Amino acid sequence: MSNATDIRQSGGTAKSVDHTDTGLAVSRTIPVPPTDTLYRAALTFCLDGADVMMYATLKGAENAESLWHALAQSHPSQPSEICGPALSRIDRMFVDGLTRWGRKASANAMRSFRNALAGWHNRMMDLPSQDIIQLADWFTMDGTQWIIGPGHPCWPSQLADLSIRSDWAPPLCLWIKGDPRALTSCAKPVGIVGSRDVTEYGRYVAHTVAEQAAVAGHLVVSGGAMGTDAAAHWGALNALHGRMPANVGKTVAVFAGGLNHIGPMRNRTLFERIEAQGGALISELCPGTIPEARRFLLRNRIIAAMSSTLIVTQARLRSGALNTAGWACELLREVYAVPGDINQPCNAGCNKMIG
Repeated sequence: MSNATDIRQSGGTAKSVDHTDTGLAVSRTIPVPPTDTLYRAALTFCLDGADVMMYATLKGAENAESLWHALAQSHPSQPSEICGPALSRIDRMFVDGLTRWGRKASANAMRSFRNALAGWHNRMMDLPSQDIIQLADWFTMDGTQWIIGPGHPCWPSQLADLSIRSDWAPPLCLWIKGDPRALTSCAKPVGIVGSRDVTEYGRYVAHTVAEQAAVAGHLVVSGGAMGTDAAAHWGALNALHGRMPANVGKTVAVFAGGLNHIGPMRNRTLFERIEAQGGALISELCPGTIPEARRFLLRNRIIAAMSSTLIVTQARLRSGALNTAGWACELLREVYAVPGDINQPCNAGCNKMIG
């Protein structure tokens, strides 16, 4: 991948690394995110997952900063002369956002919005400061993580497809370790998923498919977990051997918690290699967010949305990989399943998809 693309954003800087075409890490700086991105990070902190109410309200706001100020001023702790008008403004943002989204502001929608608003108000008070600009180092883990929003040149535009249904929402921003350019390094990324308790057959398939995809220049997207995910990431990384880096696809791992909680620890070497070879580790969640089980299902929608083609290499009947495939089908992505021995339960999910 060429280093000619300028991915800097306005603001101060903090230390990080860049990855050259030689694959070696060299010193470089991560700029402080622009104001709108910092406010998107603050709004994300208020959420407990993908939140269509927040997405709709932001669509109706002038920008993330104006929504944050309305949220702060409408907090129940504010005097009534401040809280009342702010509540009216934030209600209008929600209604306008729904309209722009092509939805209607029904009575049920307004009740759901007010319930969500109460949750946002509660969580925003857990921030170490209400001065969002002063939290740049806190949000970026002292400059070790990028934060990008939809206006950034490395933002994967296909994430917008997650707004096609009224109960879905794209991320407000993304946290990144590694090279953000990996996210937009390929027009047709290939997602590869499967079970954690993969067999040698499943591991071989995931590794081989990923390696061949990367050799062909495709970005390989997976979830960073043990088993199939790890095999896919390693396959993409191994595609570099004996080849020019500029011609080989990168790999991106999507996580279900903050990037200071990436795991499993057994994959630490893998994660380091992904960064060192110009790939990226990404999350839609703030640093410090614990990767609870329900968040893995939300993470799956990002893998599906980022993929032009999704391949399930091995999966049981009850597998998170099938959840990812379901997202991909609804997003009208190409979905493939690798067949396996019909007598082995580890292949039952893929065989069912094919049947």
